[in-house]
Amino acid sequence: MWTRWWRVALTSLLMLVMLTLGGGGALAQGTPLKLAVGAPLTGPLAKQGQEVANAVKLAAEEWSKRGGILGRRIEVLEADDQGNPQVGVSAAEKIVADPSVMGVVYGITSVTCIPASDIFERANLVMISPGCTNPKVTDRGLKVVNRVCARDDAQGPAAAIFAVNELRARKIAIFDDGTTGPRGAADEFEKQARKLGATTLRYVIRAGEKDLRAVLGTIPKDVQVIYASLWAPEAALMAKQLPDVGLKARMIGPDGQFEPVDYIQASGGAAEGNYVTFLAPDMRELPAAQAFVKAFEAEYGPLSSYGPLAYEAANIILEAVKRVGKPDRAAISRAVRATNNYRGVLGVPITFDRKGDVAGGVIFVYQVKGGAFQQVKTIVVK
Repeated sequence: MWTRWWRVALTSLLMLVMLTLGGGGALAQGTPLKLAVGAPLTGPLAKQGQEVANAVKLAAEEWSKRGGILGRRIEVLEADDQGNPQVGVSAAEKIVADPSVMGVVYGITSVTCIPASDIFERANLVMISPGCTNPKVTDRGLKVVNRVCARDDAQGPAAAIFAVNELRARKIAIFDDGTTGPRGAADEFEKQARKLGATTLRYVIRAGEKDLRAVLGTIPKDVQVIYASLWAPEAALMAKQLPDVGLKARMIGPDGQFEPVDYIQASGGAAEGNYVTFLAPDMRELPAAQAFVKAFEAEYGPLSSYGPLAYEAANIILEAVKRVGKPDRAAISRAVRATNNYRGVLGVPITFDRKGDVAGGVIFVYQVKGGAFQQVKTIVVK
């Protein structure tokens, strides 16, 4: 009796492992295929995270309306990582535990992407990030990890090139919040700025601080540009408080500030004239993106940040599932990494290199003008 009990238990355990690791044909016929999305759906970055989730849901809805894949409809599993690495690990574990999940669009914060991606790697579950830009996300040699966004070693230098060559800045104050993503972008900006002959000063503030004037008051008055490698809420606060300490320096920030409500509106007009680098061009100016913009805004409201990148990521995964022709996580992961010259809504072809990075380093510079972001420059970092 005990022998039979152990045999049954072992068989059940092996079946669970096969499902988790993505054995082909493991799902019952007619079971929906799932695409997971992980992002900060609550907390200070919720607006950007919810846009990521909504873009993935739009892609899934469109595929299901066309008949789905393999005769199965596409459903979305949402996981809230709150921008917190510990919560991100739990979110990743929730995702891989569902055997019907064949891929995941994950992350806008590198501090969560890095530990979560280790979970996906062990489960052979392919991940494409729409916004995790730190080089370490893809530099660890993981087979399942990809991203449709440029890296910080393209974004940081592009901002420095713009600050020095376009704004003629010779003395620059650099801020970050001490976390993986913002600190990485600040490091890359500083290296390039110094290479171009600028003098740099380095500062750190913590996310959630409400009064930045003590540290802002220590910035020399001859600083011409502030590179604020911060998320939108802190950047908006900085823009509002700079005049209180007599500083008139222009601010430049990375992709985490490309959010009109949390940055432009939250600054109460103080962000006017500032610059932000982002990972995608202006969708409203791209013919290939018009149908996406119209569909997204009809269902979810104004498009504002990482939505186009998440939509692109979702479609690349679903195209890979279709090519593979069976619900096999490992095979789908290989098919995604083999993506070559995919043309979607971003206006540039997507090809993944051996690390899972998108080929090229195109960064788009926007200025806040009239209470909105206007694209003013495209910089290619080689």
